[in-house]
Amino acid sequence: MKAKYYNIIYYLLFFCCLAFHNHTSAQNDTLRKTHIDSTLVKYFTYSFDSLFLTSGKFIDTSLVNVSDRDILQRSMNLFSTLSNAGLAYNTLTSDPIFFNGFDMTHRAYGLYIRNSKSVRFTIPVQPFTQLYYIMGSKKEQQLNVSFGRELAPRLFVGMEYYLVNSPGPYKNSKSDNSSVYFTLRHNTKNNRYGISGHYFHNKLTMQENGGIINDSDFINNQETDRRVIAVNLTDARNQVKVSGFGFDQYFNISKPIAENDSTTTLMQRFRLGRLTHRLEYQRNQTLFTEGDPLAGFYSGFDTAVNIQQTRDSVYQQTIRNILQWNTLGYRKYNDDVPFFLSVGIEHVLITHKPDTLQTKKYAQFIPFAALKISVLKSAFLEGHARLVTGEYGQGDLELDASLYQYLGTSQKNLGKIMFKAHLINQEPSWKYQQFVSNHFSWDNSFKKSRFLTLTGGYNFLGMTAGAQWQFIDRYVYLDKTVSPKQFSGSAVIYSLFSNLNQKIGKFDLKGMVRYQQVSNDTLIHLPVFSTKIKLTFSQELFDKAATIQPGIIFTYFTRYYADSWMPSVREFYVQDEVKTGGYPFLDVFLALKVKRANVFLQYANILGLTGNYNYISVPHYPMRDPRFYFGVSWRFYQ
Repeated sequence: MKAKYYNIIYYLLFFCCLAFHNHTSAQNDTLRKTHIDSTLVKYFTYSFDSLFLTSGKFIDTSLVNVSDRDILQRSMNLFSTLSNAGLAYNTLTSDPIFFNGFDMTHRAYGLYIRNSKSVRFTIPVQPFTQLYYIMGSKKEQQLNVSFGRELAPRLFVGMEYYLVNSPGPYKNSKSDNSSVYFTLRHNTKNNRYGISGHYFHNKLTMQENGGIINDSDFINNQETDRRVIAVNLTDARNQVKVSGFGFDQYFNISKPIAENDSTTTLMQRFRLGRLTHRLEYQRNQTLFTEGDPLAGFYSGFDTAVNIQQTRDSVYQQTIRNILQWNTLGYRKYNDDVPFFLSVGIEHVLITHKPDTLQTKKYAQFIPFAALKISVLKSAFLEGHARLVTGEYGQGDLELDASLYQYLGTSQKNLGKIMFKAHLINQEPSWKYQQFVSNHFSWDNSFKKSRFLTLTGGYNFLGMTAGAQWQFIDRYVYLDKTVSPKQFSGSAVIYSLFSNLNQKIGKFDLKGMVRYQQVSNDTLIHLPVFSTKIKLTFSQELFDKAATIQPGIIFTYFTRYYADSWMPSVREFYVQDEVKTGGYPFLDVFLALKVKRANVFLQYANILGLTGNYNYISVPHYPMRDPRFYFGVSWRFYQ
């Protein structure tokens, strides 16, 4: 434990020194020296195409969001979670994911993991460093460090480090998660060629206690010391490692032409587009261990193969080569490209080794296309398509289309109407098809599942209201015996939703409200109503030298049969015995901004002081008791 504290202190000192070096070295920097505000620090993700197509996204350094104490809290979506930060979670909505040939996702840990799609490439005008440190009760600690700068003309580097270390309030519930990535990019002076590279590494180590044995011990508050409450598993642990690297390069086929050059012919001004090549490598390693496979927790499931110990492992590897042509050239757009067309093909090599089963290797070709069209800066249409061919997932298909219509223009309007359609037709995850472990094994040949989601809405002045219809055919799930089943029929999910993000005077209001109904609630369990509201009030002090901001965060969802968690397969499964929810979570906080430092003090789950101990979101996993958090976000430039 002391070594972990020393590591955290080391990282803090290291990055403080790095930030100080940025400040001193910038005195002799040949880069443009302009005083900037934090809101000018932007980034793009995944590829150079997003850099040229969009205006970029801002790195969030605002005071209103500094009190979001962990990565799940930073989202306006709701999750059912286990009893500690950094452990598995489940979403309270239905969000199908296209596997793009092979499932390399970790749904229960996805937001904790950085990969090629989530790596951020910063666009710094000046060197930028941000330290974000949070300290909570029960020795919980979180650290987030971001850095980006231009080392030389058009040569940019960046990195981000994320750490969650929390012993947990219950026995065998510790989380120790870390992730880091590094980025490098360069383009020629005339922007004809550009190249970027990245490396990422994630290591999640999570103790698994299977939940408490008797919920009444918690609900009746029979033991105020939560470490005394008996749990189902005392020495089980999950470890997830995800690492990889990649690079992306583009080449504009046509030579650059000065915009004011009147000597060029019409043929010379015709653009031939851009060629891009992308390489991605990713390796997944998972390991579940325990010393007592005969624990009573497994009494209702299959008998363990090895009764001495459990050591279940899975190894996966993918290598993706992506070749693409598109209509981009030298011009950079701010989400207003009049016409964009992209076609390409992806070659994938897959290695899959599930525990004791024989290693399997697959090859795939995935053709794809994307299109964007804007009309008079008031209507925007975009879509993309992917088709999987090869030795695995043959015929898997994704179609996605969106239409945005401004009632006016994008700059001056009375709001925006949107419509989205998303179709996924694919084989179920390999985990449902063929799986072997000490406790659970199966070999299935399920048919493809189909998901069709239609969404419509209206947005005006920071408020969005809309409806969603989702059709699910041949749904695959884990039943109450933790066995995969495929429903031969179909189900429909109807949803109404509203999102808020408004500033009214000194008040900031963010929130979401969702109502949803499932036609077959024996297969898919979701709360009928859910909401999350964040309200803050900002007051400047000392001639605007500082800003103080009190606020509240309110979260609620109705009672429903939440899915249970099975640690040995790292998946949630349906159950119909225990309802959770119906408890109002209320957090209060006070944030303070002084120059480039944001500080907050938060008291979470304050209503837990009333003696109502029904705050459970996953069966047998109580949420955490009322507790304090202290956090600081510190930014450096130059």
